[in-house]
Amino acid sequence: MSCEHEHHHGSGSHGNHNHDHDHDHVAPIPTSSSQSLNSKIDTFKVSALNMANQPDDLAKIFKTPDKKYEIRPTIKSDCDEQLIINIPFLNGSVKLYSLILRTNGSSYCPKTIRLFKNDKMIDFDNIELKKPVQTITHPQVGVADDVDESEDIVESDNDFVEHFLQRHKFTGVQQLTIFIADIYDESEDQCRIHSIELRGEFTELNKDPVITIYELAANPADHKNLTAAEHQNNIQFGG
Repeated sequence: MSCEHEHHHGSGSHGNHNHDHDHDHVAPIPTSSSQSLNSKIDTFKVSALNMANQPDDLAKIFKTPDKKYEIRPTIKSDCDEQLIINIPFLNGSVKLYSLILRTNGSSYCPKTIRLFKNDKMIDFDNIELKKPVQTITHPQVGVADDVDESEDIVESDNDFVEHFLQRHKFTGVQQLTIFIADIYDESEDQCRIHSIELRGEFTELNKDPVITIYELAANPADHKNLTAAEHQNNIQFGG
């Protein structure tokens, strides 16, 4: 059974591993950029609760490869540090392998992240009553505070953290919900995210109409007519 892991991208970085004690420790299966699902996200329908940004900013954190190192826009929570992000996929079904986050690395860094699938009714009124599919602990790694406010591009692979998911639990995913429950710095009341990348397999759902060919059943009336005709023939030919 796969356990949750975090892996810092880039050479020289150390991986952060944590797992439930009742699970066997299994090394995660590496992923590649070719497995990115960001192009399969329905960015027009992505939504967030308790976000301070303009709505158009949200879709921009699912970056294309050529914009990987851009740190703007930075998604920020509003009233407190908690944030709910709903990520629907285009017409398809997904098997998720991993979640790659680039966050703030100090004052506004997310800590506890809960993941839900295919639940379109999640909000802050009921989320504490719902059981997450997986809970991960994000390490205190990411873009520094001073860089966040002064630069648009930071070319550092060490800021990206890949969380390997329990694949058998994340099959048939049509919507992923990310809930940031808290941050490391308890004196702050805001979390910050620079980018999100999802990796896995995408299977397109067929929307074409289904045409079914039914085998015609015998009509009892036809059978009666046939029997009557046979009887008439027998009379004519002396049968």
